[in-house]
Amino acid sequence: MKSFNKIGLNKISKVDIKSVDILMVLVVISLGLFNCGCNSAKVDLSGKDAKLTSIATTEGSYEVEYPDAPPSVADGKIMWDKLNCASCHGDTGVGVSGQCSVDLTDKKLMRKQEPVNQYLLLAFGKANAYPGVSHPNYLTKATTRQIWDTVFYARNLAVPALTDAQAMDIDSVFGSNCAVCHGKKGYGDGPLSKNLDPVPANFQQYNRFYHRTDDVLWDHIANGITWEGMPNFLHKQDKSKNVVFDDEYIWKLVQYIRHFQETTEKTISVDTTNSTTINNGG
Repeated sequence: MKSFNKIGLNKISKVDIKSVDILMVLVVISLGLFNCGCNSAKVDLSGKDAKLTSIATTEGSYEVEYPDAPPSVADGKIMWDKLNCASCHGDTGVGVSGQCSVDLTDKKLMRKQEPVNQYLLLAFGKANAYPGVSHPNYLTKATTRQIWDTVFYARNLAVPALTDAQAMDIDSVFGSNCAVCHGKKGYGDGPLSKNLDPVPANFQQYNRFYHRTDDVLWDHIANGITWEGMPNFLHKQDKSKNVVFDDEYIWKLVQYIRHFQETTEKTISVDTTNSTTINNGG
């Protein structure tokens, strides 16, 4: 018996004091967890992330889904009619008295709006950029693409998209002054692009340019972005094209950049029951 006790004492004496401390902490934590669960038949271990399984919560996360092709202004007009936007905004976008005080034809106002915030307002009924403003939630009534179409139709009520003829008039000016860096199609792949750091902007990168207002684009063209190698164009001339880059012409260049991000071509056909069908090109 004495021999057994002696062996036992020797083993205990070899135990690391720190291990004992750790063991006591674990016991206390275990007892605490046990007591927390005693008051209910079922311990609920779900956290806030569990709500992400809800469709409504997922929609409420305000995650922006960008289009895979330029939104269509013409299709946006069809959606404008189908969603009955004119009941509040009027046929021209000036707003119906007592229903809406926002004038969508106001150039100064609309040039200060980011397309992405307009998308959020139409898709989810609210956006952080418009505190206190509520709007019908269209994500359950229209596809993401159709909402983007509607956004660009609304934007064009103030600043109409360039016609093909207008775009062609600017093509040569863009080609001789901008395409050397940004590329003829605006992909940021011009001849000088490989020698520049950072690389020139890709005008067809929706998740970048839908976060830019027209005012910002005007400022970047007019005053340049020194740290990115973007030159300023305000008051300069292209004598070979007989063009002066004054305020108005720079606004034309802003619209030219936007024409990489929108189209005037129709991709939706409308039947006699006022339903819509999206063609493969939509």
